[in-house]
Amino acid sequence: MAGKERTHYEDALRGHLHGTAEEVVEELAEIVALSGADEVLVTTSTYDRADLIDSYRRLADALGLRLAEGNRLESGT
Repeated sequence: MAGKERTHYEDALRGHLHGTAEEVVEELAEIVALSGADEVLVTTSTYDRADLIDSYRRLADALGLRLAEGNRLESGT
């Protein structure tokens, strides 16, 4: 990637969390601690629905979260 392209790419990633489950949980915990947030909104840029749901499930598992009884994530298939 050329210098200008690299700059645009890095700018686009600013504020995004990515990495292993452990890395994301660590970064998220740091942001919550610094901000004092009571809740966090999570979005992904994954187009594939199954991958999107897998990403949310892995994050929930890494954070030790479970869905309330009667709720479930579905792939829509």
